[in-house]
Amino acid sequence: MSDNWNFYMDELEEHLASFVVDLDVTEEVNIKKYKWLYSVSIVIKKPTELGFPEEQEDEIIGEWEYDLMERLNDEDIIQVGRLTTNGTREFFYYAKKEKHSKIIEQHALAIFEKNGYKTEISYIEEEEPWSFYYEFLYPNTYQFQHMSNRELVEVLENEKDHLEEPRKIEHWIEFESLNALKAFEQDIQKEGFKTEYVEQEKNEDGTYSITISREDGVDYPLIDDVTDLIIEIAQNHNGEYDGWESPVILSKRG
Repeated sequence: MSDNWNFYMDELEEHLASFVVDLDVTEEVNIKKYKWLYSVSIVIKKPTELGFPEEQEDEIIGEWEYDLMERLNDEDIIQVGRLTTNGTREFFYYAKKEKHSKIIEQHALAIFEKNGYKTEISYIEEEEPWSFYYEFLYPNTYQFQHMSNRELVEVLENEKDHLEEPRKIEHWIEFESLNALKAFEQDIQKEGFKTEYVEQEKNEDGTYSITISREDGVDYPLIDDVTDLIIEIAQNHNGEYDGWESPVILSKRG
């Protein structure tokens, strides 16, 4: 278990879903030793219209989750993530031994069912070791960028930015060849983006870089839609999106 946890939102079976995942757990433990995957699922008592717990219930469940995580960690059972969707919250754990399921059940029931939450413990069979973690929990390129977007928007919010106000946002994209960059440039200009700068020579990373811009707001979910579009077109040309920056636009009053 690492200290690098983050979350992203997605849709799962037509319901909004919140994924929380330990992004660096595979760097902290020898995953070959953890071959058994289990989940603990609870039913949220008072879900919102979106299927998530209200703030007070969320805080209480979070305290119990941490308690369970600590107890299981002492038993060499590691939590790697959680999922909240459609009125349920599910926690995921990797264990070294099959018999550890009894330990998970014992502690989970003592914490959740003791407090009146319907609780279910399940074994999750994987085709390949840790495939569930990598293919289901771990964020893809788009979701990783959404995390970065959220962090940047929070910085702008702290600066009292008027998030909905359109402004020139610059984006950077890297390519392995200049031809791929030029092909991307033609496609992205069809979406209203302008070229600000092109590196005609390879940079220190061995790639070619292009800076593009367009006027957009940075509120949710608009900025995610913008970066999704750029990533999709960049990937069509084997490019890699490298982020964005925005000036601070203060709210206009009076």
